[in-house]
Amino acid sequence: MNLLLGIEALVLFLAAVLAGLGAWLAPEVTIRTNPVPELAVRVTLSILAAAFLGGSGACLALWRQRQGLSSPLKQPGPRGLVFITPHTVVQLAVGLLAQELPETTFRVHLQPQKEGFSLRVFLRLPQEASITEVAERVQELLTAELSRRTGLKVQEVQVVVHGTARAPR
Repeated sequence: MNLLLGIEALVLFLAAVLAGLGAWLAPEVTIRTNPVPELAVRVTLSILAAAFLGGSGACLALWRQRQGLSSPLKQPGPRGLVFITPHTVVQLAVGLLAQELPETTFRVHLQPQKEGFSLRVFLRLPQEASITEVAERVQELLTAELSRRTGLKVQEVQVVVHGTARAPR
């Protein structure tokens, strides 16, 4: 996935360079038999160059973010370092949430921090659920259990409620 993002960023950057060169050179363009004004060609190619450059930057930003998520979290052990992948921590969090909130849909995102990590949990709660009670329960559960199981510091657990789940008919 990271390789494809890198390739996409490179292709978009090359497209931006070519569109920029086209705007600078401003070739004559005719559609059917009507010539297109040079200014219109330059503006259109400049807009395309800017869009391609923006897309390339977005791909690089995603690539950089994913690079951080692929490097393991480090925990000192009695005989050396213990490396825990972010994916493992997310799997632990998903398992804990599935036990605690079996009827709730959720997603978990991990953000590595200097000392430990933070989590962002996206939930869709049942209509009768108290948002504040569930959010506090999720924060306490994930903070305590993930710290205990991994030995890493859970710096923050953000709970984002995306609405309520529809009641079954």
